[in-house]
Amino acid sequence: MNLFVNLLAGALLAGAGMAQAADMTVGIEGLKNANGQVLVAVFDRAADFLKQPVRVAAVTAQQGKVRVSIAGLPAGDYALSVFQDENGNGKLDKNVIGMPVEPYGFSNDAAGSFGPPSFLDAVVHLADTGGSATITLR
Repeated sequence: MNLFVNLLAGALLAGAGMAQAADMTVGIEGLKNANGQVLVAVFDRAADFLKQPVRVAAVTAQQGKVRVSIAGLPAGDYALSVFQDENGNGKLDKNVIGMPVEPYGFSNDAAGSFGPPSFLDAVVHLADTGGSATITLR
């Protein structure tokens, strides 16, 4: 009996140290055409926002809206950036003054003044049971 109790306690303690992984479903709306792909970047820290994503995902563009699922994220706070790579060059194209010329957006539909929004403006919380976010491209 003691062996059973010890094994059960060990299993419970081992499980308690494991982080829960959850899935985030991202709906992207406002696609005006089906050109290229929609690229999603997920950030978990303000210091890395728009520099070093923890996850990236891509989905073929369709006019109207698309959905992408990002699996296995630990529960926590994340900010997402999205753009439609209409010409397939793998980057957000900008004009001569640095304004994006391809559709883009951020979680919470956050918008910045004269630049991107802050990490905090774009943060969404992912519960350990999973969650979703909707982003409208501009």
